[in-house]
Amino acid sequence: MASPNTGVKIWTVLELVTWSTTHLQEKKIDEARLTVELLLAHVLKMKRIQLYMNFDKPLTAEELASYKIVLKRRLSREPVHYIIGETEFMGFPFSVDTRVLIPRPETETLVEEAVRCCKSLRGGAAVSVLDIGTGSGCIAVSCARLLPGSVVHAVDISADALTLAKVNAERNGVAVHFWEADIFADAPLVPAKKFDAIVSNPPYISADVYTTLQPEITEFEPRCAETDESDGLSFYRRIADIAKSMLEEDGFIAVEHAYDQQHDVMAILGGAGWRSVVPLKDSSGSPRCVIARDFSA
Repeated sequence: MASPNTGVKIWTVLELVTWSTTHLQEKKIDEARLTVELLLAHVLKMKRIQLYMNFDKPLTAEELASYKIVLKRRLSREPVHYIIGETEFMGFPFSVDTRVLIPRPETETLVEEAVRCCKSLRGGAAVSVLDIGTGSGCIAVSCARLLPGSVVHAVDISADALTLAKVNAERNGVAVHFWEADIFADAPLVPAKKFDAIVSNPPYISADVYTTLQPEITEFEPRCAETDESDGLSFYRRIADIAKSMLEEDGFIAVEHAYDQQHDVMAILGGAGWRSVVPLKDSSGSPRCVIARDFSA
């Protein structure tokens, strides 16, 4: 099969999808077919489903040139969602670039459980939520959309991340109060405020494990959103401590963790005085989240 980089052949959508998928597979790029469809749909300004209805469409020289550029970026291991500039989380659209971590599907488990717990408080009345380490704002914005009337605050140490998070709040038509803060230094994180829920997907990759990760992560995503530069558990210790004075009496903590950290995170929360510490699995059956309530002084 010829390469789109050679000759003057006119390429149809199907031919380009087929060739590109094989090429990415040969280069050991994960989810090759999905990647190709996302990139090509982006270039052609179509939805993915429309590609299937336009398999016989020939690409113009300009479209082919644009596609070559984005394909080369993916071959350099740049994540596809940075290339196309957006992703979907909880069914909502989010803009993403190298200022923020790309939202992961498994984090939807955290949001789903946090929303469920919030709706169980005070007969479903509006609640107040704090998202620690908001990044793209995917957790805070999703909570604001799924909990109408509630007050949502979000903090991050990165001013650049907060700038994009504000864009995502506006894009999704919700109001979120964003704050630049370092949870290890700034107290209080949010002035004179108590919350019904503190939700966080903190940097939980240890410094040692971080060096073993694929280049899509280490070369493109913000390091401060991935690792705590320690054992991967620093943020859980801090959250377990500061939440004591930041939650309402019947409030709760909801945190995401790595698949192999659940025992350690539960031990940290229990050791800090949280009486009810409940583990949860994600949709694939992997340990993913912990919910903590009922603090004992």
